[in-house]
Amino acid sequence: MRTFFLAATAIVSAALPTTAAKAADVSTAAYDWSGFYLGLNAGAGFNNSEVNHDFNYFGPDVDGGGSAGEINDLLDDVDANLSSDETAFTGGALIGYNWQHDSLVFGIEADMNYAGFGNDATSNISDQLNELGGLLGDPGAGEEELYGTARTSFGADWFATLRGRVGFAADNFLFYGTGGLAYGKMEASVKIDATELEDDDPDSNRYYTGSTDATNWGWTVGAGMEYGIDNWSLGFEYLYVDLGSADWRTNLGETVNDDEGQLVGIQGKGDVDYQFSVVRATAKIRF
Repeated sequence: MRTFFLAATAIVSAALPTTAAKAADVSTAAYDWSGFYLGLNAGAGFNNSEVNHDFNYFGPDVDGGGSAGEINDLLDDVDANLSSDETAFTGGALIGYNWQHDSLVFGIEADMNYAGFGNDATSNISDQLNELGGLLGDPGAGEEELYGTARTSFGADWFATLRGRVGFAADNFLFYGTGGLAYGKMEASVKIDATELEDDDPDSNRYYTGSTDATNWGWTVGAGMEYGIDNWSLGFEYLYVDLGSADWRTNLGETVNDDEGQLVGIQGKGDVDYQFSVVRATAKIRF
């Protein structure tokens, strides 16, 4: 029996250094995600923004024309709306820092990106404009035919984010969620052109424009994964970006050639909601 215990002790003692060496090797082989990094991204943006615009008449009934209700009913047909569903290229640069504790990875990341969004829709509103002239008491309505169009447009030059990241590391793989601030340059507009077909004088044409063009702030949330190779990592990421909304109000009589003052009681009101999604590939180098 003593011989058996001595043999067992010898075997365990011989195995311990080997086990410790293997544990050291595993620890050395575990991928380190911590540190400062720079990178690039490129992918597709899916625009879900909406532009809405309508006109309202706040004046009294028009002698020799129509009632306020009739005028507003007709203006409902002049409303201009755009629901964007375009897909566009987006790409940019990013910078960040990771902290790692065992398999948990915490980080902060900022990026600046090109946004190739641009969409518009144009409708013919000639019939509505000619009828509107009669309701507003224009004595020449029906004699000078107007040709009119309403063009609604949306555009975005760039967007950026500042996000926190929380992830789980499985050696060379990192799976994470992310969220934070988003901001970007967005613009939207509605333009109405009205041309008198039988009049060559450009001063007789009427134009209306309502628009917003500003940097909007909002939020973003998403998820992604990365695979590390040496001090490089390649990954894929999804972000949903909501940049809030913007609106404008414009008195038609102040923006249109309206010598006779027929349009003073008409107000244009527009608003736009900025939302889009991004699916992109990333490449990063850590220092």
